[in-house]
Amino acid sequence: MTSITRRHFGALAGGAVLAAAARPAAAQAWPSRPVTVVVPWPAGGSTDVLARSVSRHFSERFGQPFVVENRSGANGNIGAASVARAAADGQTLMVTTNGPITNNTLLFKSMPFNPSTDLTPIALLAELPIVIAARAQMPYRTVQELVAYAKANPDKVNCGTPPLGSAAHLAIELLMHRAGIRLNLVPYRGSAPLTNDLLAGAVDMGIDLVTTYLPHIEAGTLRALGVTSLAPIPQLPGVPPVQAQGVADYQATGWISLLGPANMQEETIGRLNQASNAYLGLDQTKALLPPLGLTPLGGTPMDLTRRMAAEVEQWRPIIAAANISVE
Repeated sequence: MTSITRRHFGALAGGAVLAAAARPAAAQAWPSRPVTVVVPWPAGGSTDVLARSVSRHFSERFGQPFVVENRSGANGNIGAASVARAAADGQTLMVTTNGPITNNTLLFKSMPFNPSTDLTPIALLAELPIVIAARAQMPYRTVQELVAYAKANPDKVNCGTPPLGSAAHLAIELLMHRAGIRLNLVPYRGSAPLTNDLLAGAVDMGIDLVTTYLPHIEAGTLRALGVTSLAPIPQLPGVPPVQAQGVADYQATGWISLLGPANMQEETIGRLNQASNAYLGLDQTKALLPPLGLTPLGGTPMDLTRRMAAEVEQWRPIIAAANISVE
């Protein structure tokens, strides 16, 4: 899972320029027809909105339509597998959260593809910070106070989580592991029923994407204890990160990236990476991302390759210790 191939190194800036003369003429014509951009999740979510926005940018930049197709199911594996099986001509791409390309390899007993060998990392797009929140009536106001309360009252704090194996569920597992506490986790099938029960007092606290809890935090019915990113986020500027509150080696966010099938032309990878980074620098992108609960990332294809490998290694012991499986 952690090997870095020559193909990924070749995607770095400069490599495509040096090798361009050696490539067949067909590679220079990309894109020669409309490009399919697979989103392995239902329409309407932050990943889908970002995919459609960056696809419009690609369409304008490359002179061909980039058409988003939602192919959801199996925690993202169905759509991701279709991209892994696609031709390596750059005509099929994918915008996805990290689940299908990292955590699913640890959560599923078998996978229909191997993310490290069957996909081409192209660009990191954005991060999805997560917030830990509690009902306003609870006696803890920060993660530090939560940790102290949980240690004094083991297994007495009921914490609602989104579905097993989701980024938010893993984030609270990581908090318990790093802080040495036990919470009574209550998994839900989705964010809506979890939020309803949290507001009704059926659970004491919850963890989810920032956009899920932000209206209730602003209304004062929920209290934000901490964010799971390394740095504060613009949506909750006064809420400190978990690691800044004394929980060492803590970071647990979702993130969105652009990938394609294995063995794509290095020039195509380079052009898409450059266009992705340019998109993240646009004023309209900077205005779009915060309401979606996103913060921009960017970087090289190698940055994405390294992050994929690091993500698997971070979650391997956590998932094994908690015996989490979605099958």
